[in-house]
Amino acid sequence: MKVRNPPRATLMMSAMLIQFVLILTFAATAAQAQSLARANQSVSPDKLNSQVRAIAALKRLEAKVVVYQSLGQFEAGGRLARVTLREFEAELTQVSNHLALLLAEVPAGKFRTEIVNAFASYRDGVFWWRQVDQPKVVHVSALTSEGARSLADTNYSATIPYTVAIHWRQARKYLNQAEKNVGR
Repeated sequence: MKVRNPPRATLMMSAMLIQFVLILTFAATAAQAQSLARANQSVSPDKLNSQVRAIAALKRLEAKVVVYQSLGQFEAGGRLARVTLREFEAELTQVSNHLALLLAEVPAGKFRTEIVNAFASYRDGVFWWRQVDQPKVVHVSALTSEGARSLADTNYSATIPYTVAIHWRQARKYLNQAEKNVGR
C-alpha cells in the first residue's frame, strides 16, 4: 500500500490553524495577566485625594438642590432647590473651576466619566431652571401679555420643572456611581 503525501496547501492550512490557536491562547493569557495587574495596582494617594475632593465638590451642589425619589414626590413638594437660582449658579461656577483642576489629576476611566456626567447633569438642570425662573424684580421690557402666549408655550413651560427635577436625579445617580468607583 502506498501512502500519499498531503498536498502542500493542506500543510499550509494546518500550520496556519495551529498558529491561530496559539495566538488566541497567548492573547487570552495576556489579557488575564493584564486584568490581574490592574486589580493589584495600588491607588496613588494623590489620585485618591483628587477623587474624594471631586466627590465632595459635587456633594456641595447636591446639598443645594432637592432630589426627589419620584415625580409624584416632586408634584407634592414642587421645590427645585434650597437656594435661589443666582446662589446655585455662583456655586456651580466655583465647583466648575475646582473640578477642572481636580480632573486634570484623575486619569480617564469610569470614575472620571461619572463625575463629568454628574456635573453635566447639574449644568443642564441650571439651564432649564433659568427658563422658568421668575425673579421677584422684573424689568418692564421683559413683561408680556398673557394673551401673546400660545397654549403650546404655556404647556411647554409647565413641563420644564420636571426636566430640572430629572436632571437633579440623574446627577445623584452618577455621583453615587462615582462614589462606588473611588480608588479604581
